[in-house]
Amino acid sequence: MMKSSLFLILSFFSLATFGFVENVTHGYPNCLACHVSPTGGGILTDYGRALSSELMSTIKTKNFSQPLGGLLKNSESLKWGGGIRTIQTRFENNQLKTGGLFVMQKNVELAAYVKDFVAVGTFGTKKGPGNRIKDKGAFISERHYLMYRGDPTSRVRLGKFRQNYGLNDPNHTRLVKQDLGFGSYSETYQLEYFKILEDGEFIVSTSLGRIDIPKAPQEKNIMGQYTHYLNGKSRVSANVILGESPVERRSLWGINGVFSLFNKHDAFRFDLNYSVSQDLTQTIKEETNKSLVGYLLWGYKIFDGIFPYAVYEHRQSDLKETRLSMTQSPGLGIQFFPISHLEIQFEHQYRINQRSKDNPEHRSFLLFHLYL
Repeated sequence: MMKSSLFLILSFFSLATFGFVENVTHGYPNCLACHVSPTGGGILTDYGRALSSELMSTIKTKNFSQPLGGLLKNSESLKWGGGIRTIQTRFENNQLKTGGLFVMQKNVELAAYVKDFVAVGTFGTKKGPGNRIKDKGAFISERHYLMYRGDPTSRVRLGKFRQNYGLNDPNHTRLVKQDLGFGSYSETYQLEYFKILEDGEFIVSTSLGRIDIPKAPQEKNIMGQYTHYLNGKSRVSANVILGESPVERRSLWGINGVFSLFNKHDAFRFDLNYSVSQDLTQTIKEETNKSLVGYLLWGYKIFDGIFPYAVYEHRQSDLKETRLSMTQSPGLGIQFFPISHLEIQFEHQYRINQRSKDNPEHRSFLLFHLYL
């Protein structure tokens, strides 16, 4: 029992790709300027690499804006990316005190340009806590897709990648990611259309699940998202997913946004989602379950590269039992980018589940991430 609890706890600390959503407040409401992917995350464009030094890093290092600190060079037809992430975790409640240091990511990402097409793929090994990760150490390609650039404002993607539902927060330990099925290794095969409008953007996609693993109980769905840009330095989005897996049918509705509350140095973001689901494994038709999950985060850039923040996560897993199903998790954290593509992040949360409110949890992590 102890080993199973430890494994589940450490799994919650699986983080995702390099990203900084707060750049929206610096005049970058969409992701295309900095990322090859139109929805952000993953491999950077040349402009995105340069911006990481000029806007995000404490020490401005021209050479480190290139892959491997300048040892590799991007060209017009080939871009390099990837990363190495290690993490130290700590978990404590009245019955258990544990933690661990382990590698969470070690891969390379390439983007090859041929006329109006871009082929993107990651190449690495599967990482994670302990020795109970299935196929740990085996080759894995978390993302691989072909993208068509019809014009400067539109993209069509086909392949394996994470569905762009909700706010693209790089921290996939958030309840809003784990509970809704967008945590680590949640990439599926998809067809996606992305379009920049005059004052916003529109995305529609359909997930085909894991077609490479026919027996995997992955959801197949259709998703839509509309984002409205506000004065070029903020954005608000609405999302919807209608999907079904062999075990569940659900509809998912959400709103999220990023903007400044006071001045250009602070950033506030929120992500709130309402889910209606039905268990398909029951022989007798059961009532639908309705839940609510989201988070708020506010941070302030003291100076380039230093971003302390406060965060509050909230979950109501069953709205029929609002109080007993409630989880509240306030916390504090800080992100530090000393030089280009090197991130250090610490966060601590105090989590209270109302069903066991006399046994609160302390959860912390210290992350080191080197983006290649």
